[in-house]
Amino acid sequence: MSEQENLKNYLMKLGTSKVGFADVDGLAKQFIDLPNGISLVLKLPKETIQLVKNEEYEEYWKSFHRAIGQLTKISHKGERYIKSLGYDAFALTMKRNECDMEKLLSILPYKTIATKAGLGWIGRSALFVTPEYGSAVALGAILTDMPLEHDMPITDSECDDCTNCQEACPVGAINPQKWNDRLNREDIIDIETCGEYIIEQYKAGLGCTKCMSECKLTQEYLNK
Repeated sequence: MSEQENLKNYLMKLGTSKVGFADVDGLAKQFIDLPNGISLVLKLPKETIQLVKNEEYEEYWKSFHRAIGQLTKISHKGERYIKSLGYDAFALTMKRNECDMEKLLSILPYKTIATKAGLGWIGRSALFVTPEYGSAVALGAILTDMPLEHDMPITDSECDDCTNCQEACPVGAINPQKWNDRLNREDIIDIETCGEYIIEQYKAGLGCTKCMSECKLTQEYLNK
């Protein structure tokens, strides 16, 4: 078994739901020496999605951040594992991948790595979507100079004509345009309107994420 296969098996045994490998060379100048990305997808428990549907946002955020904490631990263990093989690695945790809350944009978006690793696509909502779990996922990543065989990127939306997320948006921020990797984020979502609403909700101790819970594929996952 190859080093890459062993690494994937190790990350899966730690609890990751999906693992993929991506070419991220040149995507962020801060990580120019780490051209390979390992995308980590962790499905959210079904009970967590139900909390959104019930508008129990305080409990939802507690559950979501537990998932982020789990991903952070997995990322750091993956970093140490890769370094033990003699390569450089960097666990791209939430603290290390600081998000500009006004722009709702991190240094190197996890969903960019995930689409390039072929694990899913970007929905109408601008959220990452997987065929297995819809948008009910948390994302993480590890960057490395370890030689990796890259997975086939997904470059076009695989959503059908479903408009659940668009109809669920309380501020009408989602555009009809389906995603592809040639578009800018602003082509599919009014991020300023979305951002203003989300920040107001956060300050009030509430949330939104209706686009996540109403995604058809999220619903299919919830009902399995």
